[in-house]
Order: sequence, then structure tokens, then C-alpha cells
Amino acid sequence: MTTSRPDTPSRESDAAPLGAAREAVYDVIAKRRDIRNFRPDPVPDEVLHRILTAAHQAGSVGLMQPWDFIVVRREETRRRAYEAFRRANERAARHFADDRAVAYGALKLQGVLDAPVAILVTCDTLRGGVHVLGRDTMPEMDRYSTCLAIQNLWLAARVEEVGVGWVSIVEPADLVSLFGLPSGVIPIAYLCVGYPVTFADAPMLETTGWRQRMPLEAVVHSERWQASAAEWGQLAPAQSDVAAVGVDAGTRSPSVRSAADDEALIAVTIARIGGAVRGDAVAAAAARRLDALAKPRGSLGELEAIAIRMARIQGSLIPRADAAHVLLFAADHGVAVHGVSAFRAEVTAKLCYAILADGATANALARAGGASLTLVDVGVDHDFAADAKVLSRKVRRGTRDLSVEAALTRDEVLRAVGAGIAAVEALEDVQPLVIGEVGIGNTTSAAAVAALFLARSAAEMVGLGTGVGEQALARKREHVERALVRARATTDAHDPIGVLAEVGGLEIAAMTGAILAGAARGAVVVLDGMIVGVAALAAALLAPAASDACIASHVGAEPAHAALLERLGLDPLLDLGLRLGEGSGALLALPLLRAACVVLAELRTWEEMGIAVPSDPRGTQ
Repeated sequence: MTTSRPDTPSRESDAAPLGAAREAVYDVIAKRRDIRNFRPDPVPDEVLHRILTAAHQAGSVGLMQPWDFIVVRREETRRRAYEAFRRANERAARHFADDRAVAYGALKLQGVLDAPVAILVTCDTLRGGVHVLGRDTMPEMDRYSTCLAIQNLWLAARVEEVGVGWVSIVEPADLVSLFGLPSGVIPIAYLCVGYPVTFADAPMLETTGWRQRMPLEAVVHSERWQASAAEWGQLAPAQSDVAAVGVDAGTRSPSVRSAADDEALIAVTIARIGGAVRGDAVAAAAARRLDALAKPRGSLGELEAIAIRMARIQGSLIPRADAAHVLLFAADHGVAVHGVSAFRAEVTAKLCYAILADGATANALARAGGASLTLVDVGVDHDFAADAKVLSRKVRRGTRDLSVEAALTRDEVLRAVGAGIAAVEALEDVQPLVIGEVGIGNTTSAAAVAALFLARSAAEMVGLGTGVGEQALARKREHVERALVRARATTDAHDPIGVLAEVGGLEIAAMTGAILAGAARGAVVVLDGMIVGVAALAAALLAPAASDACIASHVGAEPAHAALLERLGLDPLLDLGLRLGEGSGALLALPLLRAACVVLAELRTWEEMGIAVPSDPRGTQ
């Protein structure tokens, strides 16, 4: 009979800790990201030391350890490095055309300047001599070993919640000169290191549609290169499982629908609104609870009105604002050819790529507001890659020129409204629903729609939009007036579908549908600026109760916005002089909505606190 030594662990005793470590290792590998947007917070020395220690523990053939790490903190050095990358980046950009050129522009270099630390990882090709184990037959082995150290560094940083960005577009000679590398030492990776703005759910190159990760079975071979991998195929997950973990359903084009299908969908959605916006009794109960809370009555001012409105919309005494989702609808406008915007029409697609790259204003404000975001293409004059993270609901590539002909047909408007409804219905949980837009030329279209709905002149409705000068503003008013003369002769201002067809935009029509759908499902619908206000009025003309589900985040700088909100009977929460769009004003209002919910949910009443109810100077107590 033999016994094992007490200090020799059995295989069973190893199982538990190895199991936990296994899950952690796979998790950090899956969550590693190439970071481009950094916060300015410094990385503590002890954290950086742990990260570099992990890098230095990498395996290397023949234990040659060919790596060195140059830690760069000085802003002057990082700026000189940035200039080297910028020069190389501009040269590389010339290799791409069309949509690839647009997408390339979204892959920014700002991390080189923003990250508080940079690490240049080098490889000493002479360390250990020519005959070090492994270098005799494969001289490049030192480079491969250095890459193992880089991967260790990257994974260790992710565990520390530190981001790493590998910036590779640079001439090696520039780095050799900048960092004084001796002969035989070559640069392998310039890494930006710092705390990221966010760790994205998927790599940036995937979300922008630049390139997708190949399935594992495409790169595993059996015995020989490109030989049958049938044996491997038995280990690969089923296709449905692959879709579940790696494919966003929103990237697929929807099945072909007819305008009649969408007209029926619109009718059903409108019919559901009456029962969804329920709430006088709930609102009254919320008001009573607010009066009973341990505070002077009405002392929270408009915040109490917000709480009551949210309770009425959601039909709940304790409303929610914990599942905010932003739908940004993007489209182009034919009238943009007349120079009515400060930007050229192709900027719409570039803005979309910036959003997909998580670098636009909407992304930053959505992160700050704890909201998720979906970009919906209903009419951009550009074809995004099939695997770009865009919800594809394209009706057509931009509108016609509204100053000379109808911008859309009625069928196209119905399809766009239906697309907006479908985008909301695809969301599992949304509270509140934030509506925004992207589209060069859309303030021109929105001004024309507002003028028809409100029976106003072009001069009253047209504003600066993206910030045009006096000449462009005059052109903008001129083309809106031309559109109004044409449309007023043939269009009933009380027919929202007809008005949108004559002078509207695809994103305006889609937002109309989204507002209807949000109201139908009892969501608080947070409106952004003037363009969204136009869509809200169109929705209210189709279904008057739809406006009861809306909250106006702000009043913007466009002259039509205040008039639209007055017609809708909505008081704006903020007045910050905004004129950006992208859901920016609505996102800035989210903290107020969350605060209103917290007041109803978490504040205690006088009775609950065991305090006598104070007298009310109004004489009601």
C-alpha cells in the first residue's frame, strides 16, 4: 500500500482553483479591447509596475527576453510621437477610397495625445548573441517573443481596468530617431496606456464595419494547409450558437415590406396608444405621495411635475428611468446641394462612422447618461458594410430636392414611419426612449414642415442650423420659401403624411413612427431638438394622445422649436442654447428624469419617519 506525501497536491485538489482561474483567463481574453479614447486620470505607479511585471513574465524562445519597455509620460515627447503618427496616417489614408476612405477617417489618433502614459516596446535583435536557442533557424523569433510580452501587458492592463491602444501607423525610423534606439534595437509597438472612457462590447473595427473576426473554423486546418477540417467541425459550435454570441441582429437588412404593410402597422400602433398612456389616477396618487414626503410641499419645484408626468405615462406610482435607450435616425436630404448647411452632404455618412467608432457627441453623452444607443439608417446616401453595427432600415438614398419637387412619395413616408415603429419594437426594454437624428440639411426640411404645420412663413421658421453664415442663411430661407409655395398649392397641412412627403425627411418620418411606438408601449419619450419636435407634432397629428407620452428635454436655438413645443403643449426642461442634434439635449435631461424617479421611490414620508406632519401655510393641513 502506498500513500501520497501530504505536501503533494492531488489532481482533485487542483481542480477548484484551476477552474476559477480558467474562467477568469477566458473572460479577460474576450474583453480585451484596442482603446482609442482615454480619460486624463494618471495611472498609479504601482499599477503600471504590476502591468510591466506581467509583460516581463512572458515566454520567450531560448529565454532570450528580447524586449525593453520605454515608459513615456512627458507631454512634449507624446506630442512629437503624435506628429510622426499623423504624417504616416495621412499617407496611409490615400490607399483607401469610397466608403473605406470614410471609415478610415473614423479611426482616430487622439489616444496618442490623450493617454497619460505611452509605452514603446522594443526588440533587441542582438541580445544573447546570434546563436541563442531558437534564433539559428528562425531569426525572427525574437520579434515573436516580444509580441508575447505585449499580449501579457495588454491582458494585465485589462485586469487592472486600464486600457491599451496599439498605434501602428508610423515609420519605424521616426521612432528610432525620437527615442534614440541603438543599433540592433527595433520598435515593435507604441502603446497608449490609460483609463479608458469605456470598454466597448465589441472591437471598434467590427462596430465600424471595417473588418469582422473570422469564424474559428475558417482558420483551423486538419493535418495540412487548407485540408479538410471535418474532424475540427465536430468541435465547432452550431451556427445558431455563433449567431447568439457574435452577430448583432440589427446589422441584418429587414425583410422586404410594402407600404401597405407599414400603413397597417401604423394603424395598429395608433390604436394601442389610447390604452398605453394611462394615468390620471396614477398621477393623482403620485401627487399625493409627493405632498406626503418629508419635505415642504412643492419644494422640489418642476422636478415634482416631472415625476408626476412620468408616473402618468408609465402608469406606475414608482416610474423608471433605468433602461434609457437612444435611437438616432440618419438620412440625407436632396436640398443640401444648394449649400443650405455649413457642411457638405457626405458629412452625414462621416458622422455615422464617428458614432459607430464611439467617438461622437452622442456617444459621450449617452455614456454619461447611462444610456445605450442604436444608429438607424433610414436614408443615408451611402451603403454601409453589411457587418457594420447599423440598424439598416433604408427606404432610399436621401430625399429629392424639396425646393423643386416632392421630397418623398407617400409610400416612402409610410415605409419610413414603419421603420421607426419597427426600430422601437426591436428593443427589449426601454425606459425612457430617447429620440435623436443625424442628417445634413435636415433643419431645412424640418423648418419647411414646421411652417406648413404651424402656418408660418419661412422667415419665421428658418434658423442657423449647424451654424451657417448670412449668405447660406439667405439661401436656406429662399429654398424653404420655394418649397412652401409649391407645397401649399397641393398639400393639406392637416395631413401629416402628405406634408412629410412634400417637404419632409426620411429620418423625420422614422422618428414620427418611433414616437408613436414609444407611446404605444407606455415609454417616456424624450424629445431632442427642433427636428425631433417636428416629428413629435406629426405624431400628434396622427394620434393626439402621442404627445402625452413626450417630455421636451430643452428648447433649442432654432426659432421654430419654441413654437413647436407650444403647439404640443410641452414645457422644456432645459434652455442651454443647443443646436447640435444627435439626441444631445435629450441625453442631457436624463439625470433630471432619474432624479424624479428617485424622489418617488426612495424618499420617505413624514409618517414613515415618525415625524408629525408640519402645518401647511396654504391651509390644507
